[in-house]
Amino acid sequence: MSISAQSRQLGKSYARNLARLALGAPLTYPALGSMTLEADDVALARRMLASRSSWNSRRCVDEFEARFAEWNSSKYAFSFMASRVALSACIHALDLKEGDEVIVPGYTCIAVPNAFRFAGVRVIFADIELETYGLDVAHLEQCVTPRTRAVVIQHLYGLVSRDYEANASFCRERGLAIIEDCAQATGAEYKGRKVGALGDVAIYSSEQSKVMSTVQGGIATTDSTVVAQGLREYHESAPLPTLDTVDMLLKTLILDFYEAKHPRRAWISPLVHLRYGNSRLQSTMDEEIAGERPAHYGCRMSAPIAILGCNQLTKVDRFNVLRRAKARQWDEWCHRSGYVAPRVIEGSVPVYLRYPVLVEPERKADTSWSVRELGVRVGVWMVTNLHPAPSNVIGCPNADLAVRCCVNLPTLDGNDDLPNHLDGCGG
Repeated sequence: MSISAQSRQLGKSYARNLARLALGAPLTYPALGSMTLEADDVALARRMLASRSSWNSRRCVDEFEARFAEWNSSKYAFSFMASRVALSACIHALDLKEGDEVIVPGYTCIAVPNAFRFAGVRVIFADIELETYGLDVAHLEQCVTPRTRAVVIQHLYGLVSRDYEANASFCRERGLAIIEDCAQATGAEYKGRKVGALGDVAIYSSEQSKVMSTVQGGIATTDSTVVAQGLREYHESAPLPTLDTVDMLLKTLILDFYEAKHPRRAWISPLVHLRYGNSRLQSTMDEEIAGERPAHYGCRMSAPIAILGCNQLTKVDRFNVLRRAKARQWDEWCHRSGYVAPRVIEGSVPVYLRYPVLVEPERKADTSWSVRELGVRVGVWMVTNLHPAPSNVIGCPNADLAVRCCVNLPTLDGNDDLPNHLDGCGG
């Protein structure tokens, strides 16, 4: 971009801000991603951009995996560049093969069925329930065939799935492997243990829209020595991301902080965008949306992302407390407004990555009401059954209803951050 074009872009950004000020409108709203990033994460990213020589170090990756396993009460943890890659590692570890079937909720991210399809595993979609948006055990029972080998139990929006225990018991009785999708529920608990504990294997995410952010990242955990060996095989055979990818990721983190979190982001983020805007990494590639395996798919985590992960891990519990406090306010809003609050099942402690509510279809189609009534911009996960791909599934009416009606409210506003300090690897 030329200097004159940059000047015009800056001028437009500041003109919009001045117009909002004149109208008495807020300059910014709480973001739906990157809200756990703080100044120390930016400092780490800048420091690592200045020292590429350590980017392929294994020590920091080992430390992050050990810390995550300890915090999550898991025996084994393996880190990758995305939770979808962690899922592919799980598929390998469970020895799922071409012709096998797996049951997946019909309300999920396209990356989940893609991982199975890339491995030749046939995906069967089962319906969800509308209290926590998890897999409905009654529909699960109808979907099992002699070729079913595994079931994905997901915990969406930071809630613990309503039929969590029932689904797990059903799978155990029939000898089906359990893969827990905890990508949106890192830190949520059930009966005193973190979610993921009932499965044979579990996946977590540190992508920018999730509970903790390293911009991209995923973790697979297990308590089984046999499954751990399969995860280790996949991990050791996976390549590291290119240096250019890591460079873009670190710059994207800086961008995300200034665009989503910095208290003066309305004025500062346009300047930061001029410097780093061309470096932004895309979370879900166009190939994946089209059901194709991207060329870069399958990388394990590199040292800079692990260093950021160690730092983010020190903040997870603090931010999850704030999310729960905000959710109580949204509970009160639901009660006043005649909407049904999401269910918190007995014995569970949710983390409320987002606060999901079923509203009228027209209110999801046009969410401008949220700014006027609530002072926030709501999210619209999921816009299709296999978000964000333009894909629908057959025979999942509850999932279809959620696609039409579920909006999600932000649970972090950036105003309650507490001081924190760097420690450990890279700190």
